[in-house]
Amino acid sequence: MLKKIPPYQLIGWACSLLVVGLVFYFYRFNGGQIGRFWMGLMMALSFAVLLMAALEIWKMATDFQAGYLFPMRNATFFVVCLSVVALPVLGIYGMVTGQSLQASTSLLIPVFLFMAVRNLFRVRIDSVALEAKTGFRAPLYVPLFDVERVEETETGIYIKTSQGKEIRLIRAFFFDSIWARLRERLRSL
Repeated sequence: MLKKIPPYQLIGWACSLLVVGLVFYFYRFNGGQIGRFWMGLMMALSFAVLLMAALEIWKMATDFQAGYLFPMRNATFFVVCLSVVALPVLGIYGMVTGQSLQASTSLLIPVFLFMAVRNLFRVRIDSVALEAKTGFRAPLYVPLFDVERVEETETGIYIKTSQGKEIRLIRAFFFDSIWARLRERLRSL
């Protein structure tokens, strides 16, 4: 399972768990008193999570421009879009007015952004494989040579693999232009 996860995602997950664990510990068992060393460590871990989230966003943007990524239009899409816009605005507001969040809450913002970006529902098709994240579980990865059949109906597209897996892509969850590109790409399989 860990062989398919890129290193930057492993770093993001590990740092996220450490930040959440440390914040929980200091506020639950230490009365909110955080020493300089621990605050510095949590800031470094939080910054690492922010970098991993930025790397994931950059990767998705380049995949979208290359025609490999097909994001789904649902709550995860709008939460990610709102987060990418709202979090820098929140930071600027805090700098201008001086009314920012507490330090521990600010440390958890990159964790939220990383989790939101990782849970974006999407389909990615490159020249090697099809990867579909259509739920909150891990994405389904299918090499293109394992795709047996692609059926199009009025409501969506069904992809059947040689291993008996079935991927259902419902038209209502995609923007029209993205659906047209996805349909064209799937027809070429």
